[in-house]
Amino acid sequence: MRAPGTRLSAAMIVRDEEAFLPDCLQSIHAIVDEIVVVDTGSRDATKAVARRFGARVFDFAWRDDFAAPRNHAIDQATGDWILYIDADERLRPIDPAYLRGMLSDASKVGYQLRFFPATGFTGYWEYRLFRNDPRIRFDGPIHEGMVPGMAKVAAAEGLEIGRLEATLDHVGYDGDQQRKHRRNLPLLRAGLARDPDRAFSWSHLGRVLTALGDEDGAIRAWRDGIDAVRRQSGYKPEFALPFLDLIPCLHERGEDTGPLLDEARRRFPDNMTLVWLTARAAMDSGENDAAAALLEQLAAIDGDAYFDGEIAHDRRIFGALAYQSLGTCCFRLGRFAESAAWYGRAEAREPEEPGHRLRRLAAEGRCRQ
Repeated sequence: MRAPGTRLSAAMIVRDEEAFLPDCLQSIHAIVDEIVVVDTGSRDATKAVARRFGARVFDFAWRDDFAAPRNHAIDQATGDWILYIDADERLRPIDPAYLRGMLSDASKVGYQLRFFPATGFTGYWEYRLFRNDPRIRFDGPIHEGMVPGMAKVAAAEGLEIGRLEATLDHVGYDGDQQRKHRRNLPLLRAGLARDPDRAFSWSHLGRVLTALGDEDGAIRAWRDGIDAVRRQSGYKPEFALPFLDLIPCLHERGEDTGPLLDEARRRFPDNMTLVWLTARAAMDSGENDAAAALLEQLAAIDGDAYFDGEIAHDRRIFGALAYQSLGTCCFRLGRFAESAAWYGRAEAREPEEPGHRLRRLAAEGRCRQ
């Protein structure tokens, strides 16, 4: 029997998710007290899969608005708490006693969970668990959020938002994303027309346009996102995103990214991806000593354990990318033994990449001369 006030409902929206849904529901069915699934028009076996796991399934006509079906799912939930989760996400195993203890904390209105947004990337804290309170509802056609509602309830009731040692892994970016990109494009534009200062949405719009073959449009979107950041005071982790998208894109085009990179480093001095981009720019300028110092900072970090808490980073900047680049810097500086060692570390990390071995052999050959 559950302690009063600790019943947990998982609320999710789905459409044609029969490939992803079983693993998601398998990850949560023993932890939650009910699963509420709102289907927005599946043509596959999604609803049958959900019912097989005991979910309560409801239909909701899609209206180009993610918040509406999410709120419909919450409206059907009977638990004291809501875990919002998507079909392409998995909850890592968690001690049920620990979870119930956290849900029994009367001082909390909700919790952040550790969230890993894509395979091969580090994670950050994301708001995913909150009290089933009619004042907490989602808003926005895409990148819909309920944090303002949580904050209002917290302020009104003297409650806090805590952190739960639980982890969600998102696997939905693996595989072909073209259908999602075409669906998301008009929603992102509609959302930005409503809230043009949303840096996260500008970043996402640029990535969607890039994937759809419109790189010039993506660059305009990221520049608009940076302008939005410049208009705002204070700090949000998402403010770094359009910088992190635009700088490497311009770098690949051979354009000068120095001023933009300098601005980003001033705004976000602790961002490790910006350290990587600065190191790469230094290498391109022939400043190999400066680049090596930055790369050694990255190589000293265990990417598998690193957790920024605010933003995701490609784990390779702490591993193979850092090692290979250090090998190159040392080679250029005539430090061939160090170069071979760094290339060897890259090879050990990515044995399937033949370039690491070839570079290591070249450095070792120079050692013998």
